[in-house]
Amino acid sequence: MISLIIGAILNIILDPIMIFGLLGCPAMGIRGAAIATVIGQICGAIAALLFNRFHNPIIHVHLKNYHFRWQDIADIYRVGLPTIIMQAIGSIMTFAVNSILLHVSATAVAFFGIYYKLQNFLMMPTNGLGQAAIPIVGYNYGAKKYQRVQQAWKILLPTGAVIALCGTVIFWCFPGKLLQLFSASPEMLALGVPALRIISVSFVLAAVTILCGYFASGLGNGIINMVSAAIRQLVLLVPCLLIFIKTLGISHCWYAFWIAEIIACVYSYCTSRKLLKTISAKSL
Repeated sequence: MISLIIGAILNIILDPIMIFGLLGCPAMGIRGAAIATVIGQICGAIAALLFNRFHNPIIHVHLKNYHFRWQDIADIYRVGLPTIIMQAIGSIMTFAVNSILLHVSATAVAFFGIYYKLQNFLMMPTNGLGQAAIPIVGYNYGAKKYQRVQQAWKILLPTGAVIALCGTVIFWCFPGKLLQLFSASPEMLALGVPALRIISVSFVLAAVTILCGYFASGLGNGIINMVSAAIRQLVLLVPCLLIFIKTLGISHCWYAFWIAEIIACVYSYCTSRKLLKTISAKSL
């Protein structure tokens, strides 16, 4: 957390200095923003390395007697590669949805950008839970403490669902105020208020899908996470959105989120539950 904060705060401090040319620094515009970002990332990485070198009491990394093994790389990428693809899917989805909405109105594109920012903020606790669950599930699974894995499952999903439900309530009750945080125009409010309410109904399903994917990743199966992300963000969402816009109009196209989230949730829950049953059988 501290290493990430160091990089972020340094980036925030350097942005105005390098963009506008403050404190004797030449004004570099967008190039300055890029340089500030790189400097922040480098400093954050250095901080993380130093913390692990001097404050990690469990693991001490030394190059002496280090042996490179392709099997280790394969084991890492078996879980990591689906996660890399999953992260890319979000960017592809954003590009595809913006391309579709651009043919409707610029307001729809602007609204989707605002929604995506709000949704990312809402999903931060859910993603935090999921990322925390990966080592808990993985360590206990590796140590053959299967009851702890089952306990993590029982805690993870209800907690995530409650957080998502709170988000749904906020989006349903205060959609106008949320949009006004971004100085929404009257046209934006007319489009965005009902759209936020429609989309927010699917938040609980999205949280379950995300957490099931993280849980499966902790058990060494990253494919479930990747496939569920592809279903909810790309494979079903984009085609359904396009069809609904052409048939039902912009005001009803947001129901595409319901279809994508329902199917992704069913898939991720059932496949993760199947993994859990396998673990339960081992604990008997």
